[in-house]
Amino acid sequence: MRVRVVGMMPSAGIGWLPRTLVLLVSAVTVGCATGIDLDYYRDVDRALAENRSGEAADIVRKAGREIYGERNRLLYHLDLALALQLAGDYHGSAQQFETADTLAADLYTKSLGGEAASLFTNDLAIPYAGEEFERILLNVFNAMNYALLGDSEGALVEVRRIDTKFAAIEAEKGRYGREPLAHYLSGLLFEDAGQLDDAFIAYSDAAAGYAGQSELFEQSVPAQLARDVARLGARLGRDVHPDIAAMAGEYDVLPDGGEIVVLHYFGPGPRKVERSIEMSFGEGFAVVQSMQVDSQDEKEVRQTLSAAKGMISTTQITIAYPVFKQPPLACGRAQVYVDGCTAGVSEPVSNISRTALLNLEDRLGRIWSKIVARAVLKFITARAAGAVGKEASGNEGVGLLVQLFTQAALSATEEADLRGWRTIPAQVQMTRIHCPAGSYRVRVDNMGSASGGNWREFDNVGVSDGRKTFLVSSCF
Repeated sequence: MRVRVVGMMPSAGIGWLPRTLVLLVSAVTVGCATGIDLDYYRDVDRALAENRSGEAADIVRKAGREIYGERNRLLYHLDLALALQLAGDYHGSAQQFETADTLAADLYTKSLGGEAASLFTNDLAIPYAGEEFERILLNVFNAMNYALLGDSEGALVEVRRIDTKFAAIEAEKGRYGREPLAHYLSGLLFEDAGQLDDAFIAYSDAAAGYAGQSELFEQSVPAQLARDVARLGARLGRDVHPDIAAMAGEYDVLPDGGEIVVLHYFGPGPRKVERSIEMSFGEGFAVVQSMQVDSQDEKEVRQTLSAAKGMISTTQITIAYPVFKQPPLACGRAQVYVDGCTAGVSEPVSNISRTALLNLEDRLGRIWSKIVARAVLKFITARAAGAVGKEASGNEGVGLLVQLFTQAALSATEEADLRGWRTIPAQVQMTRIHCPAGSYRVRVDNMGSASGGNWREFDNVGVSDGRKTFLVSSCF
């Protein structure tokens, strides 16, 4: 960020300033934060929306350090990982997710006690360690990579890491205390491996998770999952919760053959936008203004206005904080056709947008504590700078000018941290179709697409007796 403040102080008049004050103002106004330019993502978003996932991955890869910078390395790996998965490079995606997982754990540990720098400028002064839900879901999506590769054990390793993470963030997770999709996916993998006892437990845990969060997370128990619990419960002689049994209703015993499992990613995902509140108090006036920032241009205008108000107000306080905003979804449901077999409709299995919103709401207490502390520190710093200027020059007017100049610079540095995993979808849905062993062509028709013709075909999809074949499709 670069801020230019135009004032009345002649250049020859700054010789009396202590060297430390000059360095302070220069550091604040020249480059205090390293967020990602909001306009950069336009090309990535467009490529994903037009089903050019490989091109989206290339855009992220080419951006590299120049766009993301050292403080946003985690976002680089997350954005690239999911773009590669959508492009069909599951090995490359898994490598990126593994790197992101290791980096996120290291950054999370450091962030617990290393946020002092952000108190003087903003949260962009520290490396992005990821939201809690992002650190969990990266393992969910990586588990899907291994499932797509036919590596059930590798997928289950990713799922097990999720339980470990939830235990580690016990004090912070708020209402996001479990990830039912992870249990659902592990149930599918256990059943694929013939481990029916483990599959029944995983399916039951998933159903309980969905049921316990249905109203809050706006995600009900998937109908197919309820039938899985009832089906395996009957086969293994296990008790099934009456509510789940009622949801399952009547179901048929599965015939010979295997199952095609299509995972649908519907986006675009939730976006962080900035909301700011400015309070300016001067001689005989008071101004309170609230603003929402949705673009790079709007952000720069807001910062310039903050600086200008700081130059004319003896008391200028600016606070900025992030909120999630969900853009309209490109698709709401998908119809899957398997030539020579049957068809099926997708059903929701993860409401990521809702999870993001609640997860951030649970964190707002901590965010506001830091915002208030930062506002107080900046206010005190501006007053202290004015006092130093007055004492050094022996002129009260000069001291006031120094205070206003410092206040303007510090007000302009107040910026919400809008960083987040950009390529993540807003929803995950699933379609499961049982077919006899053989090779099939699968067509996915996405319904509700803004373009009206968003579809994808998979050729030579193999189905084996007693096994599950995973596919992934997207509509952004």
